[in-house]
Amino acid sequence: MHEQIDEKIEVIVKFKESEIFPHFFRWSGRVYKVERVNMVHKERDGNDTIYYFSVSDKANFFRLAFFTRDLSWRIQEVFCK
Repeated sequence: MHEQIDEKIEVIVKFKESEIFPHFFRWSGRVYKVERVNMVHKERDGNDTIYYFSVSDKANFFRLAFFTRDLSWRIQEVFCK
């Protein structure tokens, strides 16, 4: 199942040198542990830089977005098995 979403989420991140990686995130009252960061890319939107993280837990794939203008996170897509 694939679902398009655009909701704010809370994220706990890890920093490694100059890189940032999501470690846990809370969405719809549930906490998900990021088991793997599959891909990271970024794009510019005016003065904002948006970082996209394709991540997975043990059962699902998610696309998370980090917005530098206000340091907010959003979940954008879910792929459930």
